[in-house]
Amino acid sequence: MLAAWPDRSRWKPETVDNKACKLEAEDEVKARLCALKRIAAEKATTTRAEVLAGMSETFEAGISRVRDASEEGRQLDYTAVTAVTQLGKTLLDALPEEEPAERGEFARDFALLLGPDFLRAHRLMAEGARSEFWCSGGRGSLKSSWASLELVAHVETHPGEHAAAVMKRKNQLRDAVYAQVVWAIHALGLDDEYEMPVSTLKIRKKSTGQLIFFAGCDDPHKSKGLKPPFGHIGFAWFEEVDQFRGMAEIRTVLQSVARGGDRTVRVYTYNPPRTRDNWANREAERRRDAGEETFESCYEDAPPEWLGSQFLADAEALREADEQAWRHEYLGEPVGYGGQVFDRVEFREVADEEVASFDNVRAGQDFGWFPDPWALTVSEWQPGEHRLVTFAEAGGTKVLPAEAARRIRAALTWRDGTSREPVEHRVRVLSDDASPDQVAAQREEGVDARSAGKGGLRDMSYRFLQSVTWVIDPRRCPNLAREVREAEFEADPVTGEYSGDYPDGDDHWIDATRYALMDVVARRGAYRHAGRTDG
Repeated sequence: MLAAWPDRSRWKPETVDNKACKLEAEDEVKARLCALKRIAAEKATTTRAEVLAGMSETFEAGISRVRDASEEGRQLDYTAVTAVTQLGKTLLDALPEEEPAERGEFARDFALLLGPDFLRAHRLMAEGARSEFWCSGGRGSLKSSWASLELVAHVETHPGEHAAAVMKRKNQLRDAVYAQVVWAIHALGLDDEYEMPVSTLKIRKKSTGQLIFFAGCDDPHKSKGLKPPFGHIGFAWFEEVDQFRGMAEIRTVLQSVARGGDRTVRVYTYNPPRTRDNWANREAERRRDAGEETFESCYEDAPPEWLGSQFLADAEALREADEQAWRHEYLGEPVGYGGQVFDRVEFREVADEEVASFDNVRAGQDFGWFPDPWALTVSEWQPGEHRLVTFAEAGGTKVLPAEAARRIRAALTWRDGTSREPVEHRVRVLSDDASPDQVAAQREEGVDARSAGKGGLRDMSYRFLQSVTWVIDPRRCPNLAREVREAEFEADPVTGEYSGDYPDGDDHWIDATRYALMDVVARRGAYRHAGRTDG
């Protein structure tokens, strides 16, 4: 039998370890080892508790020795430091892990998180006294912060229900409601409780599987995709509700959202459009006339530290420069009538002497071929007066990049205050993102053409042009003047109310002007989506 046993003298150490592990895993060997350990423990005169206690005393003595040396200015005994460190690691491995504190029922002091204008709305929602909330306000009014916090709170307190944040346009979801809900989850200290992949635009609560949907309703009939895996959608937030065509369109979405449940809380938030005849402003009046309480909010009621000094400085600067624009943008007041999109336009001659004084010139272009034209505008932006002066344009159909570059350079040539003869001015031309090849071709011709970065900012840039005092020279800019005069919101043929949709078509020179100011618009948008400074 011994002759059959392999010669182990030539085995490598790792081979021995491997064989020993396999042998130890056999049931009979494992049982014998346990029995031997039990016998040894019974004969031991020192218990595990005594060993740990001794290690703990040694650890504390070592800590005291290191601390005393540090306080007395003596050189540290690095051997002692290393020994204490190793002993600490050994104790951590030996001691049982602390039981994590059981997470209690979801509760947060909303008074510390909500704007004062929404405390009553919160109480009504918490008591279940109301299921529909119509909320309007200007920039920095905290209405979107409140809505996102209530949405997350609903998910936390209703484990069988889901939530949905809905906007008119899908391409605005990521930077608007999705970012706002992520902020709310962070503000409530629940980051570890949720999976928040930006790619799917769907947030999931890990422990329950509840979902927070984000839906764009370019086509309201496609909202049938809002189907949760269980339960129903118990909270629906409609953001920028004025961008929908009316309550009929919203009801179409609600038919899908509220399917399968007895009760769905509905929250509507928006910045009031300029015209009082917009359907959303009319809807607010109708609700108030019917005795329903609506909720209006204003940045002046928000804690200043939530908004930041820059936000407040910008608001005050606009108030001094253009009180009407300030009342609309920051106080959320409708200040216009009718369906005309641009009601703050001054059509007048812009003299050469005025052009010569300009020092903040902006140029933009919208690409087209046929029948849509290529369009260019050149403007002076005067932020202190909140005024835009458009004094040059160019355009046409079937214009090749080289010819467009020549016309751009001609439009950027005028006599300034330091020259007797007209000179070409080096001005950046912010351009339609859809044609990077044309931008590149123009750059080769010496034009500083660049992408405007217009993505998702169409409505915001339209609102910006609505808010400024816009001076247009109709002789120098006949195409732009015509488009601006004719721009109207769509009206419902039955009610006569105007939708929140800006015209799309026959607006090429308007688009060119929007692109020219896109960097200004983007900075304003950054204020909106940063922390609590959203609407």
